[in-house]
Amino acid sequence: MARRIQPSFFKAWACAATVAAALVPFLSGYQIQAQSSAAVPSVATSARASALLAKGLKDLSSERYAVRQRATKIIQTALGMQLQAIVNAGGPEQATRLIKLLDFNINLDRWTMAVIKLPQAKRMAMFNWGIQSAVLPLVGAAFARRAVIRASSAEGLAKISGSNSNWILDRLLGDQRRVVYLSTMAALWDRKPSAKMVQIVFHRAVGNMTMYSGATTRQVVHFNGQPIYIMHFVNYWQQAQDGQYAAQLLEHWHPDHLKSMLVNFTEKMARQTGANDILQNPSMLQGRNFIELFSQYKPLLAAPYLLNLICRPQTNQINFVFNGQSVHWDNRTIPLYLLVLLSGHKPQHYHFFKSALYGGSWLFNTQVQEETTIKAMLKFWKQRGIAPVPPIQPGSNKPAAGPPGVIHPPGLAIPPIAIPTGRMHVLIKKLRTKKLSPAPQSTAQPVR
Repeated sequence: MARRIQPSFFKAWACAATVAAALVPFLSGYQIQAQSSAAVPSVATSARASALLAKGLKDLSSERYAVRQRATKIIQTALGMQLQAIVNAGGPEQATRLIKLLDFNINLDRWTMAVIKLPQAKRMAMFNWGIQSAVLPLVGAAFARRAVIRASSAEGLAKISGSNSNWILDRLLGDQRRVVYLSTMAALWDRKPSAKMVQIVFHRAVGNMTMYSGATTRQVVHFNGQPIYIMHFVNYWQQAQDGQYAAQLLEHWHPDHLKSMLVNFTEKMARQTGANDILQNPSMLQGRNFIELFSQYKPLLAAPYLLNLICRPQTNQINFVFNGQSVHWDNRTIPLYLLVLLSGHKPQHYHFFKSALYGGSWLFNTQVQEETTIKAMLKFWKQRGIAPVPPIQPGSNKPAAGPPGVIHPPGLAIPPIAIPTGRMHVLIKKLRTKKLSPAPQSTAQPVR
């Protein structure tokens, strides 16, 4: 016996067919014969199409394959007739309005194809929400081909609360076109963000731990025996500059779980050798955004991972004179600065000075000062039970001495944060209850 298809699927299919499927006749080979509006009145054609559509949708739930196959053809014909009724509509602005309506219908096709991939309950809720007269124009705009139209939908959608509008706004935030995601970020300024929104904006601010964008798909066209390689160009540096706006939005939202995300991000840099490119030097835009967010939250649980970063071999060493003052930094300088912040001390007490470089960066005058500060920080945290977390073993996804303790940040689908055990277990309890007590800032003496 043929397997019976769940009726719930066809309810969604019916919404899809009714709202956004005018292109199906073309895709399936259905040919529309040109007729005059006098020969085929639009109203009569539309009525017959509606009757055919109702019959076809009913037959789609049949247990017989042949009936379902015939129903598909009936629905295709009905959709073609509906399109014919639209084209035959008269009026002094016929061409202009029809082009806009057909373009809007294509936008709804894109929305429908995205929604139909959702789980059943979410799928029907999204359809029922999206076809409301006040919502449907925004939905169509959000799935438009032109980026400027997609961007125009953000403000209206941001005023509509709920998970359905969140789902579309998430897509707009992740759009590759700058006008779209920047407009969406602006529209979301005063809206309470979802966990997904925070994740997307956080990625906009700090990237993927490297100074390079992800790989793009390469397409090949063979012209007269000659391969032509096509890459979709994304202006990475412009998007990296936009990270400062993403950081501003995160600071304004100030979501509680961002602290866990900062710890998780720091852990990734520590666990993966060579993955801390954004902290290699103070010129990295994404690194400066990370420093800004880290300085605001000061997540103590990141200390073991920062200790790992300052114990790595020195790379990217820079020494020069700027404005008559010696300047030094390398790959350990920024993690070291963040550790000093976590200790509760002022950076000046550990030989740091604030340079005018790159909008204001905490650097050293000499490498000797940095080496002295590294020893002081290792000692400071060792006295409190904190040691550097081990990196990932070469050729493996597991840490060299993987700790069993795991913290799952609430409400986020992100990799867990591994916490060392043993002596460090006592420290973690202190960190969680904020009982870590560094030397008072007023009495701290400069490191010699």
